[in-house]
Amino acid sequence: MVRGSRDSETLLDWLTLARARFARHRTEKPAPKAGQIRALWPDIEAALEGGQSMKSIRKWLEEDAGITLGITSLTSYISRMRRRLAVKGDQTPRGPSSSVATRAAASPEHDPLAQAKQALSQPKFDIRKLHNDGDPTGRNLI
Repeated sequence: MVRGSRDSETLLDWLTLARARFARHRTEKPAPKAGQIRALWPDIEAALEGGQSMKSIRKWLEEDAGITLGITSLTSYISRMRRRLAVKGDQTPRGPSSSVATRAAASPEHDPLAQAKQALSQPKFDIRKLHNDGDPTGRNLI
């Protein structure tokens, strides 16, 4: 028997067993509510896209998944998931349930300072032009 082949078999057995145990843990219910919502996100998103209300989704989560939370908390979790996915680029929010702010944040050309830059690029307002007072053309008439 070649020395080292036994060690590689033991390592392979350990690795196989460890992977199987780890796979079993992945199917367990996540402890934090955020993890539970994240695990059910595709179904929640499909329900929202299908026109279901937050109230009915909250009720289903409580009855079917054992996740107890209020409407405000559910709304918060959903908006966090959408922001997270938009930042990652995994998914662009779509449909009537996505907000304008979320869609704007998802676009790469979105500049939060664009409105301020545009306002500052305009010429300054001169009250003398409004009242036709003084010399708004800059000519010295005297």
